[in-house]
Amino acid sequence: MRPVAVVTGATGGIGKEIVGLLIADGYQVHALTRRPEELHTELPGHGEFLVPLSCDLMLPDALQQAADTLVEQGRPIQALIHCAGSIHPEAAGSIRKEHLETQMMINLTAPMLLTSKLVPLMHKGSHIVFVNSMAGILPLRGNSVYTATKFGLRGFARSVSLDLQSRGVRVSSIFPGAVDTPMLMKEMEDGGSALNFVSTPIPAHDLAKLIVQTCTGRGGEFFRPRIDGAFSHACLMMPWLLRLTLPILQMVGTQGQRRFLARRSKNI
Repeated sequence: MRPVAVVTGATGGIGKEIVGLLIADGYQVHALTRRPEELHTELPGHGEFLVPLSCDLMLPDALQQAADTLVEQGRPIQALIHCAGSIHPEAAGSIRKEHLETQMMINLTAPMLLTSKLVPLMHKGSHIVFVNSMAGILPLRGNSVYTATKFGLRGFARSVSLDLQSRGVRVSSIFPGAVDTPMLMKEMEDGGSALNFVSTPIPAHDLAKLIVQTCTGRGGEFFRPRIDGAFSHACLMMPWLLRLTLPILQMVGTQGQRRFLARRSKNI
C-alpha cells in the first residue's frame, strides 16, 4: 500500500508539480480542494493515486471536516505539505479587510489548524513541510500583511518542530525567492515588489523537486537561492543593512523584472 501524502494548494503552479512528483515517488496524494469534482480535470493522468478531499481553506469548519475524514480513514500520514498561499500587495495605509482575512487564513491560520488536527496521524519518520517565502525573514515593502503571515508561519514551524521532536516527526520550512508561476504574474499585476526579481525566479518544477526531496530528509530550514537566505539573515541581525541596500536592490530588481518579462514575451 502506498504511503499517504496530504497537500494543500495542489492545483497551483508549484502544487501541480509536487503532486506529480509525489505520485511518481510512490505516494497516494490526498489533495485538499474547493472543487473536488474538478481535481482530475485540473491534474490529469494521476488516476487512483490522486484523491480529492473537499475543503475550502478559508473555512475552519471545512478544515475540521477534511481532517475528520482523514482521521476516520485511519491511515498514517507520511507527508503533510502546506503549499497553498495568497498575496495581495497593499501599502500599510490602504489594507483591505477582505485581503487581510484571506492572507491570514490561507497563509497562517489554515496551516496551523490543519497541522494540529493531523499530527495524531503522523509517526516517527513522517514529515511536515511548510512552503514559506523569503518574505518570512525579509520584510517586503508594500506587503506588510503577507510578510506578517510568513514571519508567523516560520515561528509556528519552529515551535512545532520542538513539540514533535520526541516523536520523531520531522518539520521543514522552504524559503524560496520568487517562483515562476501564475501567482507571481498576478502579484506583479497587482503592484508586487520588484525585489522578486533581484534573483531570477525559480522554475516551479525545480522548487517542487526540493520540496519532495525534503520529505525524506532530516528536517530544517532551506533557502533558495541560498545567497538570498544568507543576505536576509544578515538583514535580520543588522536592520540598517536593508535600509542601506534597498535602493540598489530596487534598481537590480527592476532591471531583472524587465529581462524576465522580455524573455516571457519571446516564449509566448
